[in-house]
Amino acid sequence: MDFLPPTLKKLKGFDELLHKEGLSLDEGIGLQWADSSIAYDQTPYDVLPFMSPGVDGIHVGLLTDFGKVTDPEEAFVVCVHPMEAPGSLKLLARNPKEFVDFLYSDRHLMMLYNFMMIESAEQYQAMVDESDKDYEESLELAKPRNQVLTMMKEYMGCERIENIYGYAEEVEASRRKQIVLPTNDGIGVVPFNKTGVNLPVYAITGDDDINLDEVQAFFASASIESKLAFIRDAQYANLIDNQTPLKGFIMSELKKMGMDGEVERLKSLDW
Repeated sequence: MDFLPPTLKKLKGFDELLHKEGLSLDEGIGLQWADSSIAYDQTPYDVLPFMSPGVDGIHVGLLTDFGKVTDPEEAFVVCVHPMEAPGSLKLLARNPKEFVDFLYSDRHLMMLYNFMMIESAEQYQAMVDESDKDYEESLELAKPRNQVLTMMKEYMGCERIENIYGYAEEVEASRRKQIVLPTNDGIGVVPFNKTGVNLPVYAITGDDDINLDEVQAFFASASIESKLAFIRDAQYANLIDNQTPLKGFIMSELKKMGMDGEVERLKSLDW
């Protein structure tokens, strides 16, 4: 996990300190460290997994925007729920520092676990309040969490996010300002060479049967941004797998664009 930025390396160091005290981030807030081996077909090829709650394949990772992000301290943090496809992705934080604040503030990891069903701040708070009652009735659960959060605030300099639902909406709004092409997974594509004016789009729905000849013709003249939007949408629609020649074509196109890391991550998804 050499890609971890200083903020997340510090968080990892904090976890190591907790272990010396007989505690852990896993015991305190419910997350453990993970690596690329946890990736699923739903994990965007430009996301680098680094943590997981250890259930249902759920994981969080850094969004590199196909190598456009050169400083991982500026990378968005994405949560992936493989079992909830196609609605399996959520932008959790604008950067690792805010992600640490998010972890400190999102009681019971309520947004992280349930983003696909939370539709209002009131609903989020009601779910948190209900879980709070469970913790109030169990010192065995509450004591290590409270101890870890107190230590985490001091060690990491955490700041409380008072309105998690509102923050989640701010994150999505910030992302919309960055992108030049939206994609069905909600992540979008940032500009590489184009400004976003009249960029062609190859429309994909989950019911499409991709015609490889048509895709190849599209890629022959499409911009990088349009190609990457197609890749995001095709992955979201679960069309890139070992049963279709589309996977080999996508890997070759990513290779041409110099995106070797994404090629290796796509290649690794040979279940």
